[in-house]
Amino acid sequence: MHVFKNKIIFSGVLCIIALLMFSSGCKNDTSIAPVNDNVSVGYFTQNTQRDNSIVLDEAKFIVRKIVLESDGDHGEEFEVKIGPFVVFFDVSQVTVVSAAVAQIPAGNFHEIKFQIHKLNPNESVGDPEFFESTSQRFSVIAKGFYNGERFIYKSAITVEREIELEPQPFVVTNETAINITISLDIYSWFLQDGVVLNPMDPANKNIIDHNIKDSFKRAFRDINHDGEPD
Repeated sequence: MHVFKNKIIFSGVLCIIALLMFSSGCKNDTSIAPVNDNVSVGYFTQNTQRDNSIVLDEAKFIVRKIVLESDGDHGEEFEVKIGPFVVFFDVSQVTVVSAAVAQIPAGNFHEIKFQIHKLNPNESVGDPEFFESTSQRFSVIAKGFYNGERFIYKSAITVEREIELEPQPFVVTNETAINITISLDIYSWFLQDGVVLNPMDPANKNIIDHNIKDSFKRAFRDINHDGEPD
């Protein structure tokens, strides 16, 4: 099981739902999986436009895996979904977009982990915009208008995140399904100190990519699936 090296607590969000067969993926086989799917994970982003000079209409990224880490000395990890798969946002819609559902053993969990990464040469997600050629592969794409001019921003960055689940302890049972929402702010990708960045200027690429990595802020229980912590 891949273990991310860097821990960063984050918030932000939006998502797309895809059913998946659970594979235990834990460090030992002592846990028993529940009968029914009992965990769903989604992303949520509010329309937090600060300046009319930039208007976003869609954003998407490729997720390679989502895992939950349990409490305890051994920190067992359980796979929620293995990718690659695309999470797609209609930025104009303030809604949670679900990414995965799974069967997870009952217990207390403290972190959710995921990785955003470009496709390998032999992989496909059914969206040709992520794969232009063997040397032109992307992990994150955003589209919109900057000062009225259409732009498409593409990045090949890798984002590895570990987010502490809210509240603590974060309890998963076999009896009741639970929603986990990961929040992010897509408009923050194109801001520096409150100033809008031109996404078409190559000089801004490093700043924008850093903003993308930093935009995932929180992961919380979302009973109503409305983007609000419960």
